[in-house]
Amino acid sequence: MGLHLIGILISLLVMLPNLLFLFRGPQNMPKSLSPAPLIITFLERVGQISCFAMPLLFGNLIAEQPMNSIPVLMGICLLIYYACWIRYFAGGNSFALLYKPLGPIPIPMALFPILYFMLLGFWMKSYLFVIPALLFAVGHFINSWRVYADIHASKS
Repeated sequence: MGLHLIGILISLLVMLPNLLFLFRGPQNMPKSLSPAPLIITFLERVGQISCFAMPLLFGNLIAEQPMNSIPVLMGICLLIYYACWIRYFAGGNSFALLYKPLGPIPIPMALFPILYFMLLGFWMKSYLFVIPALLFAVGHFINSWRVYADIHASKS
């Protein structure tokens, strides 16, 4: 247990686009979206906070892990996630771009950070990392899918 640069980077790299989002929020938001169930939002937030905190708390343990293909897959997830953020920022911060499919993937900006943290749990071979990623996945997928469905229903 303990702080290590690798743990800080694992959390920071996923948060960077979200920090930019604070200054360049979405344009053209729909007037109304269906409300998110409180329990789902709670699961999303608990999972999110845990996913970002675990690498910080266990950075030394992460740094001791042997290199294999999992960190490479994590990097690929991060690059795809960044590509989606670039699409959003380059597209004038349109709200719909946050939920725009990437090929056959309907909500890539929800999927790839979840995969990133799930892969971290598998790399660590630790339920301590997988369980928060699962909580985050349940909440984030349901909330993101709800907004995605609202956006596509309003286009019809």
